[in-house]
Amino acid sequence: MNISWSPGMRDSGIVGLGALLQRPEWRNSSAGPDITAAVTAALDDDSPLVRLHAARRISALHAGSSAAELAATIGRRALTETNRAVRVELINQLGAALHDGASAVDTILELLLETETGLLDDVSDDLGTATMALLTYLACVPQTPFAVRTIHRWCEQAPHHPTTAAAVVRHSRDYLKSHGKAEQKMAFRLLDLAAQSCLARWTADPTEHLNDADLTPEQLAQLRGAVEVAHEISQQIYLASDAFEHSQGHETVPLIMLKDFAALAFPVLLTCTKLREAQTIHHAVETLVYLAGLDESRALRAVADAIPAKSSYTYDPQAGRLAADYLTRLLTEQRALILEDSHGVEAFRHLLQTFAAAGDQQALAMAYAFADIFR
Repeated sequence: MNISWSPGMRDSGIVGLGALLQRPEWRNSSAGPDITAAVTAALDDDSPLVRLHAARRISALHAGSSAAELAATIGRRALTETNRAVRVELINQLGAALHDGASAVDTILELLLETETGLLDDVSDDLGTATMALLTYLACVPQTPFAVRTIHRWCEQAPHHPTTAAAVVRHSRDYLKSHGKAEQKMAFRLLDLAAQSCLARWTADPTEHLNDADLTPEQLAQLRGAVEVAHEISQQIYLASDAFEHSQGHETVPLIMLKDFAALAFPVLLTCTKLREAQTIHHAVETLVYLAGLDESRALRAVADAIPAKSSYTYDPQAGRLAADYLTRLLTEQRALILEDSHGVEAFRHLLQTFAAAGDQQALAMAYAFADIFR
């Protein structure tokens, strides 16, 4: 088979040949070697667009190779590729080797990241997103050495690496939802590590939070980084819990399936709320309230712990509505918990007094109605 085309049609030609290469009947036919040779040559074409189309078929080019061999082949290409779009495609193609070649992919990523190939210059662009997705998968699911070591370091130093740590948190959401699986525990372990790191940095020096504190740019960046990552953690746990989907009236998993999720999520959320950032607290409280049906007593204590007295959060009308709805439900459905259980009474009183002190009208009305009980 003789394959030739004019320069302006090379990209279209590779698209067509690549489609044929995907089909075993063509790949294994008498024309197969010529098709394979043409697509292979296209990987080194001067045109990035031609290389991009060829890269999309690299797995088919090596259909008979092992996962480790495929990963190594893609890795060599990614090391020398100069076009970011083509490199994105090559990183995405590494996913084809994950099932049986996770260790090989882990090794390739270590090589790529240590040779300054620019994979994480911007964790939010296509190349950074593809790389972070692979790393987070490797750390949470097969738990390969380089990925675990790298992401553990980012989480352990989250205020110093807020952009990468927050990216890890975003990419971990699917694993937070892997109910009952090892990857769920690993994902929460990493988020807990990041949350603890943020809290430790936030509370390291109380004088940094004084109004007249003269902070260095480095201190300011670390404190902002701690808040950024803690907020991302609370947001991703909120989304993974299905609390948002429930609020939109969408179908969600039965609450009982979230028992393990709740046990892992509660302590991480409470750590995040200790930074006292309003949005972080709100996402945490929304999640705690949504999961309350699994253990009403635990949830009530957690909500009370999450909302500090004299906080700017309690002056937010949205926060007031959430608290009022929750307290009203407790009054209707959990009277024994809030009137007879000592911990429940204390937690309910704290929430009621906190929002009443902030001037919330519903809280004031409830506080007046229960003045004799909570005196």
